Amino acid sequence: MNLTEKPSQGAGPKPDPMIGELIADRYRVDARLGEGGMGSVYRAEHLHMRKRFAIKVLHSDLCTHQEIVARFEREAMAAANIDHPNVAQAHDFGKLPDGSFYLVLEYVEGTDLRTLLGKGPLSPASAVHITLQMLGALQRAHELGIVHRDLKPENILVFEKDGDTEFVKVLDFGIARVPVSELGSPESRTNDTRPLTQAGTVYGTPEYMAPEQALGAVVDGRADTYAVGVLLFEMLVGKRPYDNKDKVALLGSHVRDPIPSVRERAPKGQWITHELEQVVTMMLAKDKNERYQTANDAAEALLKLGFDAPVPATRSPSVHAGSGAKIIEVPIDTPMVGLERTSDRRVRVHTGERTDQEATTIASKEATVSAPESRRRSTIGPWLFATVALVVAGVLAFSWVKHRGAEGANPVATASSSAGSASSSAPAAPVDSKAAALTALGRVASGEIEGGLADLMQLVDKNPKDPALLRALAQGQSKAKRHEDTMKTIRKLLELDGTQTKDPLLGPLFEEALAVNPASDEAVAVLVGPMGADGAKFLYDLAWSDRGTNAARLRAMRALRDPKTAKGVPASIHAAVELKTAPWGCKERKALLEKHRAELGAEGLPILLEWQKPACGVGKKQDCFPCLKDGNLLPNVIKELEAKSKAAPAPSSSKP
Repeated sequence: MNLTEKPSQGAGPKPDPMIGELIADRYRVDARLGEGGMGSVYRAEHLHMRKRFAIKVLHSDLCTHQEIVARFEREAMAAANIDHPNVAQAHDFGKLPDGSFYLVLEYVEGTDLRTLLGKGPLSPASAVHITLQMLGALQRAHELGIVHRDLKPENILVFEKDGDTEFVKVLDFGIARVPVSELGSPESRTNDTRPLTQAGTVYGTPEYMAPEQALGAVVDGRADTYAVGVLLFEMLVGKRPYDNKDKVALLGSHVRDPIPSVRERAPKGQWITHELEQVVTMMLAKDKNERYQTANDAAEALLKLGFDAPVPATRSPSVHAGSGAKIIEVPIDTPMVGLERTSDRRVRVHTGERTDQEATTIASKEATVSAPESRRRSTIGPWLFATVALVVAGVLAFSWVKHRGAEGANPVATASSSAGSASSSAPAAPVDSKAAALTALGRVASGEIEGGLADLMQLVDKNPKDPALLRALAQGQSKAKRHEDTMKTIRKLLELDGTQTKDPLLGPLFEEALAVNPASDEAVAVLVGPMGADGAKFLYDLAWSDRGTNAARLRAMRALRDPKTAKGVPASIHAAVELKTAPWGCKERKALLEKHRAELGAEGLPILLEWQKPACGVGKKQDCFPCLKDGNLLPNVIKELEAKSKAAPAPSSSKP
């Protein structure tokens, strides 16, 4: 059953009799979340803890079927004993007066992976991030002897947690193989370890079944690894490796058909490395002895590709055993950026199994896209956007030079002038620095990255107190993916001219730098340092927005919640962050509101207006936090903030 459907009051004209019922004298049912062939799932609130739970109730007419009840009990045991952040935990289990069994589960609001896949393939970084979490949950289950056996997109819930917008919960261990005698307290253990599914019986979802599972053989954790391989293939390609309406033929494909190529099946623009395809292929091996032997082994193989959890960034993958990859060394001044530099000041380029020439081109493109604009979009997107932007800059430079020439202005001399010209005895013509900067940015756009940046740096050396040149250099460095250098240049710019904190052109440069390490640390230091209040406001606005990359937003959240960096954050923003990340309980929120009442500013008003909205109970018409109205606390604070907002000067639209 799916726990992500919208709450309803029951299908058809008759209201659901469970709505409003009190289960075990402590769980008040307020909505039905979904219904399946075996039962229904409800949302309920614990009367004393004021905490929401999901309650799965087995249909009463199925409670006489011994095997179905046994499966329900095993799901409860599996969910209760797998202590892992990526598994939806069970909290209670019991029987209703009418004989129906119920299971109380962790309540999470999110979107199942099937819904996400309906929008198209995920980016490689996003797909690997989700896969790593699934493998972590399965590793813990397998250590307990629990095999899920029914992994599919409907059983993978994705939601936002602690700034990670793609946090995963693995659901529904309903047909899991659970070693009953090894779980629970000594008093609850039994000698019944017989599998509910006998050899020769096939249970699960055909689209995601391992070959041995399709044949009805006894399965172990390697069958789950196969299912994860199918899911990873589907996330990268948008389609499963095998699809056939005839379920028998589909099972046959899993058993005997060749493993399709991920890279050949992937849509145009989806950048998938040879090494990532190798991992997927090994997970989908027909013989379970040829797959990764544990979920942890598969996770380690993915991590070696260069994806960092919890928010992986796309970058040139590292080499791992058996990849057949090659390493070539190229001079440091080769026009490529963002690659790994060795101790002898050379650049490592990972080439896979391509020719050196192909690999150099591909690695350059791959390294340039160090942080995807969106984890759901192709990694090519940001590179194309940056290129188009700089080409426009180059066109502007050409127009500027042409215009200046028409006015009889002095000719433009760039830093890339030939040595012969430099040594000429004729006096050097004055340089129009603005036009020269635009021309240099155009060179970066056209692929002459080293030459364009050299031009910009020479211009800055000659005019170190020109803010426009420093800003142009920062833009060029950012487009070249030299984000640490970008932040250092911005720091110099702010030291020279403090009014630059309100320059809107700096915003995108910070967003790019926040998305990649180690530049993100320097970006935070600049934002909470010389950027002052404008920098803190930028971090806050980015952290809970839908712009930029997930990695940048997560880094902004971490910075605002880090006690060390938060020292440079104004009290009003610090208070708003506390409210944004407040626990669900009414008493806890009331304490925070009283604590920060005097410090709250305009940033806190939208948060409190949300708290005031009735969004709980039947029909979502009840207050979620009734204690906040004691003494009119919440309404009074809202009035105070509205008055502050009216009295405060209008914010400048030029802030980053």
